[in-house]
Amino acid sequence: MAADEEKQLNGAAGSKPATLHRSPNSSFKDDQVETNHISKAKLALSECEALARARANPAETPQIYLTFAPDDKDNPRNWQRWRKWYITCFASMLNVITCLCAGSISSGALEIQKDFHVSSEVTTLALSLYVLGFAVGPVLLAPLSEYFGRQPVYVVSWFVLFIFQLPVALAPNIGTILVCRFIGGFAGGAPLTNTGGTVSDLWKRNESGGPMAVYGLSSTFGPPMALVISGYIGKNKGWTWIFWVLMIITGGFWVILVATIPETRHTIILQKKTQRVRRAMRKENLKAAELITDANADERKGLHQLFAITLTRPFHFLFTEPITFFAAVYNGFLYGLVYLFNEAFPLVFGPGKGHGFNAGEQGLSFLGLAIGPIIAFCFYPLQERYYLRKVAENDGKGVPEARMWMARLGAIFIPASLFWFGWTSYASIHWIVPIIASAFFGAGIYIIILSILNYVVDSYQTYSASALAGVILVRNVVGAGFPLFATQMYDKLDYEWASSLLGFIAILLVPIPFIFFYKGEIIRLRSPWAREHFDQEEDVPH
Repeated sequence: MAADEEKQLNGAAGSKPATLHRSPNSSFKDDQVETNHISKAKLALSECEALARARANPAETPQIYLTFAPDDKDNPRNWQRWRKWYITCFASMLNVITCLCAGSISSGALEIQKDFHVSSEVTTLALSLYVLGFAVGPVLLAPLSEYFGRQPVYVVSWFVLFIFQLPVALAPNIGTILVCRFIGGFAGGAPLTNTGGTVSDLWKRNESGGPMAVYGLSSTFGPPMALVISGYIGKNKGWTWIFWVLMIITGGFWVILVATIPETRHTIILQKKTQRVRRAMRKENLKAAELITDANADERKGLHQLFAITLTRPFHFLFTEPITFFAAVYNGFLYGLVYLFNEAFPLVFGPGKGHGFNAGEQGLSFLGLAIGPIIAFCFYPLQERYYLRKVAENDGKGVPEARMWMARLGAIFIPASLFWFGWTSYASIHWIVPIIASAFFGAGIYIIILSILNYVVDSYQTYSASALAGVILVRNVVGAGFPLFATQMYDKLDYEWASSLLGFIAILLVPIPFIFFYKGEIIRLRSPWAREHFDQEEDVPH
């Protein structure tokens, strides 16, 4: 597939038409309208301009393409700052909660094994199936988000996640748990699909550093907090109460979601705006109502087209784009480790060869993994300051490589913390020492994942949804697979060498952020997709 074909497929991704000419009275700036080759001029007008033209010439039937005015209050990027931050933080909290639903089952694993007479591998499968749902869900939910909007996908999928806590809590057999866990993970993948797009809807590229940092924190803070929160619930109330609590939490957030979170996808808002303007014109018997449409109408695709695109293009990017491939490899390895630790920490800190912690204390041992990302988040303004300085030096244009500045440090944190954790796993060494190591690991994961996410988005821009879909798919497939061999690996190699093996693999991946930082510009120039946006002049929601 050539780059120009992908561009046609992505035409509806932004709120701006691909082939519009401004009216003489339009106040749009030149860089707000793309100027691709067209055979026929299209008249792009804002709501006020369209109504004024129609009233001035009531019998005229021009083909009007409705678009946003520069200060249009219907454009999410023009909403009040507090409102944008509220939506950003709420959507990020959905990310945290779906991660809580993923990992909390580990706190009740022993009881589930006793109640249903199954092995530890089966209860680990219940974790892996949820994460596998994370992998499948975004691929199939993304077209629905583009076609129906973000808000309906949030509402419906979150309700499914909420309601499927019930059959798990009341499960009569292990099969019910496994099936419902996969369905819950599938539905819980909606924030993975939507939250990054929601941030893009609300914030301009050079304003999105802080909001993206919050989004990145939600993805790395959520998984370890699942065990912190659920540990004592499972110990004191039993494993079923873990899911009753999750049902209460997801249900409460669903009510708030329905009541307070609006649609933010620009194309959907513009469709509804066009319908409103058309009705107003018909009430006044204006002929322009017959031909007015929204700016993205010509590029809009049907559901079958969207599914065909979503199910094929992520694989194309994975196997043809070095940036996407290595971003997916690194993200996959890191997320695999996050969920592998759900099985490894109870071995290191639990009874037997470990520190003898009970189930609640084992959950608290994940606090290091949760605190690390928070500490790294506090230092993120240094990264954003560096990026904005490079943008200013580049005449206001984006500099994707500057996103990788801090990732070089994060890449070193990962293997160092794994070796530290591994060789302080002896029961004779105080338990706080490996927990401190895990905090450095959490900080490294946060820095790298956020940096790579921003780098991929900035590099591909219009096509970033395709690239990120491939990264997220690999990330969650690997995340589902790693827990399945964690216990066996730590038992066979011993705790010290098992963590060291992971550390040696992490060393092999250390060069990736350095290559992106120092040689990323050359790599982007060789990519037909990234080269198209090399000047970094676009800032289109995706």
